[in-house]
Amino acid sequence: MNIEEKVFSYIEKYNMIETGSHVLIGISGGADSVCLLFLLKEYAGKKNFSLTGIHINHGIRGEEADRDEEFTKKLCRMLEIPLTVCRCQVPETAAAEKISLEEAGRIVRRRAFGKERKRLGFSEESKEFRVALAHHENDNAETVLHNLIRGTGAGGLGGILPVQTGAQGIYIRPLLCVSRKEIRDFLDARKIPWMEDSSNQNIFYTRNRIRQILIPEMEKINPRAVEHIGVTAGYMRSIEEYLQEQADMLYGRYVEKKNGEYCVKKELGREKEIMQEYVLLKTLTRAAGRRKDISRVHVESVKNLLGKGTGAEVFLPYRLRARQIYGDLSIGKIKENSGMPLPLEFRIFSYENQQIPEKTYTKWFDYDKIKDSLKVRFRLPGDYFAINGQGGRKKLKDYFIDCKIPREEREKITLLAENAHILWAVGYRISEYYKITSQTKRVLEVHVKGVKEDE
Repeated sequence: MNIEEKVFSYIEKYNMIETGSHVLIGISGGADSVCLLFLLKEYAGKKNFSLTGIHINHGIRGEEADRDEEFTKKLCRMLEIPLTVCRCQVPETAAAEKISLEEAGRIVRRRAFGKERKRLGFSEESKEFRVALAHHENDNAETVLHNLIRGTGAGGLGGILPVQTGAQGIYIRPLLCVSRKEIRDFLDARKIPWMEDSSNQNIFYTRNRIRQILIPEMEKINPRAVEHIGVTAGYMRSIEEYLQEQADMLYGRYVEKKNGEYCVKKELGREKEIMQEYVLLKTLTRAAGRRKDISRVHVESVKNLLGKGTGAEVFLPYRLRARQIYGDLSIGKIKENSGMPLPLEFRIFSYENQQIPEKTYTKWFDYDKIKDSLKVRFRLPGDYFAINGQGGRKKLKDYFIDCKIPREEREKITLLAENAHILWAVGYRISEYYKITSQTKRVLEVHVKGVKEDE
């Protein structure tokens, strides 16, 4: 079976493209996206749908990025594919939001897709709009291995989804059924050019190390290693779907929302441990309003409460607290009923290059940078963070809006402040200015009193 037959069959297997739909394809100029562009152009001749392209210049690789942009423009003109070019400054986004370049790149791309969806006249709920991405079999294997190395469950071992519903529409990945070699053989056979991204050779990035070092070693053991990882990922996706279905059923049986908190009945403890974990993860995600930053250690700490006495509690990200009440669990946001900020404990010690861990309710600051008295309070007009080492500022109000923190919750967040400069919004971020550096002499440790934190 040639690559066209494999990809077209895969598209139909997962019902990726329907007649009359609009497909927006992300085109970087690399081999994978160029291959996908030619295949979807051919498939559009067989099935009636609209095809447009989008190229995103990330503002990272200078002249090389400009070269890729020009190549993509010429290619789309030749194929008569409408193209939108977006120029974004990913390094600035990464610095402003305190995230890695890779994460910033993903965010920028998703925003660009959403903007283009709106420009084309499609709503977020539209089922006709699809975003086609060029992930292939090797990308899937790299994702599975990356997740395995970091620690994951069945969902992470399921790798990349062929079809995924996201905030900006439905994402489809028609090339997941073919390998990098098949893609390049297709392009070579047709004498189709593509651009090489030099950053793919930089083994500073974890995925590049997996791609260039780990997978080649695995293929020495079995040349079909990538293919087999893909097959296993498919099995794991099926297992994950089944476990999620069972978790939905058990959630309905054991979890009830009362007065803004989630009550988990003690009878959940009779179920298999893995199902307890799935139900608790679903509960924590709903209580937090998001899945990000809720890890296995948090689920485990809540599960352990099932065997403890009344009054036992644990504190979690997003100001969540889980309490044991006569066998049942109550999970919800921390309420400041007294109208007072959370109590904080302070300790000062000499810094001798000790490792500073990442914790939610304990933070460390460069004590010698603090020139005035500190106050524990709620927010005031003019409060701000330092967001980078060059003194850049962000208003606390803008930060809360970016984090989508409800207005009524913003007034309840405990702050540690030096005048209007916020050192720490408890449960959230700290100021870049006060972070520990190699020049730090004394450290101020601040901990939320009463919180038993071992994450």
